[in-house]
Parts: sequence; structure tokens; C-alpha cells
Amino acid sequence: MKYKGWKTILGDLPDNENPVADVYYQNNHIFQISKEDNTDYTIRFANHPKRAYWEFPYKEATEILQEAKDHLAKLQRTPEEQAEHDAWVEKYKDWEPTPEEQAEYEAKMKEQRKKYYE
Repeated sequence: MKYKGWKTILGDLPDNENPVADVYYQNNHIFQISKEDNTDYTIRFANHPKRAYWEFPYKEATEILQEAKDHLAKLQRTPEEQAEHDAWVEKYKDWEPTPEEQAEYEAKMKEQRKKYYE
């Protein structure tokens, strides 16, 4: 990101149908952007841990919001991809991994985070 202290993490959460973009400032969660349907994005703001609200310069905040939205838009699934995702979720909804499977999964996730976020 162009502004110091900001970070966007894209995620595909099991309880959300669509991917989300979580935005952090100095390692504090500030807001999440999600696309709830095919037309509108939703923004959920987090509470500041020590104050009543967060405050940022307007230009910086709007540019961060736009950048997060642009990243998220690249992840939108086609109907075919969505059907494949839904089948994957159904297949693994009751998955109880062995310690070895859990370690393998965590290693793959670490590798992906390095590839996409570092």
C-alpha cells in the first residue's frame, strides 16, 4: 500500500459466501469490505481499542478503501467457480483433520501468505 502502516488481507471465510478484504492500520483491524451480491459492496468498521472512533485524513481513507475494493474485485467468482467452491465447502464441512493433515494445511497456508502478502 502507498500509505505507511496500512495492510490489506484478502480472505475466503467459511461462513461467508464471497471473499472479504480485511484492512489493518498499524496491526489493528480497521474495516472489512465484502461483496454481498453482484452489485454492492459492504463495509464493516471495527471499534478502536482505546478510543470512541478512528480518524484518518479523507484522501488517505478513500484511497485505502478503493485499493481494498479493487483487490477484492479481482477475487470474484464466476457462477462455475462458485458452484465448485460450494461443493468444496460441503465436502469438508465435517472435516476433522489428523495432526499431520493440520500441519500440512498450515504449511500450505503459510506458503500462500508469503506468496501473496509479503
